[in-house]
Amino acid sequence: MKHIFTLITITCCSLWPVEKVAASNIAADTLFLRTREKKVVEIREVYPDQVKYMLAGGRSLVAVPIRDIAEIVYNNGIRDVFNPFNAAGKPEIKWLSQVSYSDKPEVRLTACVLNDADKTQIEVNGTLTPVVTRSFKTVKEEGCPNGSQVSHQVVLKEGTNSIRLIASNSSGASHSETLSIVYEKAKKRIALVVGNSKYQSGSKLQNPENDAKSISQKLTGLGFTVIERIDAKQGDLRAAVAQFGSSVQSQDFEVALFYYAGHGIQVAGKNYLMPVDISPQSEMELKVLAVSADEILDQMAAADENSQRTNIMILDACRDNPLSRTWTRSSGAKGLAGMSAPPGTLITFSTKPGSTALDGDGKNSPYTSELLKALDVPDLRLEDIFRTVRVKVMELTNRQQIPMENSLLTRELILNRTK
Repeated sequence: MKHIFTLITITCCSLWPVEKVAASNIAADTLFLRTREKKVVEIREVYPDQVKYMLAGGRSLVAVPIRDIAEIVYNNGIRDVFNPFNAAGKPEIKWLSQVSYSDKPEVRLTACVLNDADKTQIEVNGTLTPVVTRSFKTVKEEGCPNGSQVSHQVVLKEGTNSIRLIASNSSGASHSETLSIVYEKAKKRIALVVGNSKYQSGSKLQNPENDAKSISQKLTGLGFTVIERIDAKQGDLRAAVAQFGSSVQSQDFEVALFYYAGHGIQVAGKNYLMPVDISPQSEMELKVLAVSADEILDQMAAADENSQRTNIMILDACRDNPLSRTWTRSSGAKGLAGMSAPPGTLITFSTKPGSTALDGDGKNSPYTSELLKALDVPDLRLEDIFRTVRVKVMELTNRQQIPMENSLLTRELILNRTK
C-alpha cells in the first residue's frame, strides 16, 4: 500500500524528483532526514505534505513533514528523493536558541551548522564581527546530528537587537534567520517578608514561618532584594518596616512588595499585624502595640506622583482573632477588613474581608502554596497571577476560602518575564 501512495504522490503532484534503482536486499525502509540523520523504519503512508512511518516494535504511526526529509530508500530498492542535499555544498545554519527577551546585557546563542564552514561571523545590529575560533564551542551534539553546534556570547544594546550568524566555505556563504532580541536592564525590586508563627500569647500557627521562607526564596529568584523576618517581635518588626520604607523612598525600585503570614486582626475597620511578643488586653492596647497595615502602605506610598513603581501588599493573615476571648470588649469581627489601594498599588488578601483563612496541614498554607506555583508560570501578568491563585484556592477549599484583591494598578507588570 505504501508504494501505491508514493506513486500517486509522484504522478498527481509532481513535487519532487524521483529516481528508481534496482531492487536490493534491504531488510527495511531507510529514511534520510535533511539533517543527515538516518532512520531504519517501516514506511506506511506517503502524502504530499508528510510521511508516516512505524518504528521497529512501535504501536503507533509517527509523522514527519516532507520538508524535513532528504530521501527514502524502500526495502524493494525504490528511492524517493524529496529534498536532495549536497554534502559538499555551502553551510546551512539553523538557530538552536529561541531567545526573544533578556534582562541581562549578554546572552549566549547556539546554532547548528551543516557542512563544514571555513569562516564564521556574527552580525549584531548590522555590524559584522569576525569571531576567533577560541570564542566558539564547536562540538557534535544530539540537537545537531551530523553538524557542528556553534555557541557564542553576544553583547546586546538596550532595546531591540537583530542578530544573524554567517558561515562560508569554498561553495559559498549563507546566513541564519535573523533573531530579534529585546534587552531591558533588570530593574531593582525590594520585598519585606514576615512570617510569624510562635506567638507567646494566643494560638501558635504552623505554617507562617515556612510560608515566609518559601516566598523569600521565590522572590530572590525573581530579582528581589529581600528583607526577611521570622517570628518578629514588636521592636524588630517596626524596625524592619522602617528599613523597608526608607529603602523604598530613597531608591528607584520597579516593585516594592510586602508579604505577611501570621495573625492579623481588624479593629474598628482597620487591620493590625501581630508581633509574636505582645499580649494586648483590649482593642485599645492592640492599636498601640501591633503594627498597622495602613502604616506599611504609607511607607510604600510614592513621594513622587509620577513614580512608575508598583506596590504590592500580600496578607495571608486572616486567621481567627487569637485574643478576643481575653478582651472585656471585642468587636467580634472575623478576619481582616477591606482596604482601599492607592494608585499604583495592589492589595491582596488570602480570603475575602470578614472571613477566615486556613493555616493548612501541609508545608504551606493553601493560599501561599498556590501563590508559589503561580509565580513559577512565565510571562504571567500580575493580575493574572492572583486570579489564578483565587481559582485554585477556591477549588482546593471547596469555596470555603475565597481570596480577593483591591487594585489600582497603573501599569502592566510581569514578575517572571522570559520574553
